[in-house]
Amino acid sequence: MEEQFFGLNFRGLDLNEVLTLTDDIKFIVTVNAEFIIAAHKDDEFKCIINSNFATLDGQIPFYFAKKKTDKRIEKISGSDLIFNVVSNARPEHRIFLLGDKPEHNAAAVSVAKEQYHADCYGYSPDFEPFPFSASTNEKILAEIEKVKPTYLFVAFGAKKQEFWIHQNLASLKLMGVKWVVGCGGSISFLSGNVKRAPKLAQRLGLESVFRFFQEPKMFRLMRIIKSFEFFKYIHK
Repeated sequence: MEEQFFGLNFRGLDLNEVLTLTDDIKFIVTVNAEFIIAAHKDDEFKCIINSNFATLDGQIPFYFAKKKTDKRIEKISGSDLIFNVVSNARPEHRIFLLGDKPEHNAAAVSVAKEQYHADCYGYSPDFEPFPFSASTNEKILAEIEKVKPTYLFVAFGAKKQEFWIHQNLASLKLMGVKWVVGCGGSISFLSGNVKRAPKLAQRLGLESVFRFFQEPKMFRLMRIIKSFEFFKYIHK
């Protein structure tokens, strides 16, 4: 299923379709209000969204998208996907968690193995601005190649993770990766070190506000304020 909302193409509107593995590598982009704003200011980022499996992430974009179609569509976030994959992956499918804080990454791998019995591995490189140095990128790819995972979750932060996946997609495909997503804070949620917003807060579109109160940092406040710019693109 494919629909156009807010001037972008969305091919990831059905959870089963998003999760289904194919012969080719599947790149999932979970698009929230921040991504919609960024895409209208960055043509390369817009192309990444339009060329892959974009999902509706965020209650407010999802609410307005539902008003524009009579088809059944689903809200699909990185947090939904990580719990779905670790709990339902087949024994022969390996999962790799890339990024986030080292302690969160290690804890998430333990949860995936011990609680969900998933064949899961992880690696968190030292922080480095993007684009990464050649040595850092080679180290990241080497760690992934050791595992040759089916599923890859990349938590480098918004846009940074999507650009990294886009630039390394051919290499990941050669390693046997079938499915990859930029997952933001989802590894932290899986680890249990950061609580996900309650269901009511999610339905009201207050996940970012809930996260801000857990980690009251200026950049999170600025992201919340900036997200109101989304309303400029409702009718595109």
